[in-house]
Amino acid sequence: QGVAFQPLSNIPTTARGIIMFNTEGGDDSEVEPETKMSLEDKMRSWEASEEEIKAASLGGITAGSKGNADGFDIGLWIMFPFIVATSLLFFVFPFIMDKIDVSSVGPPPMV
Repeated sequence: QGVAFQPLSNIPTTARGIIMFNTEGGDDSEVEPETKMSLEDKMRSWEASEEEIKAASLGGITAGSKGNADGFDIGLWIMFPFIVATSLLFFVFPFIMDKIDVSSVGPPPMV
């Protein structure tokens, strides 16, 4: 059983709180990290490269990509006026429902 699978209570701590263990064969000595990465370097290493984005998406087509408008964008542009109009009607209806003439419809069924 290697050092990597020991409970946390068995792992020694240091004042810095960072310890790297040699989990490949040999002794269980501590291995000090050579350099500390700055926060900006760490965050930059988390970002996906252009090749990774292209491999994980449909040829690099992602939200906000600098390409031509695709079918989804065009569909949103066409539906935007209808979405806005129906949402305005939904919010305005409580104020205008008393002004709608429903006398010819009759009362609702009472079951």
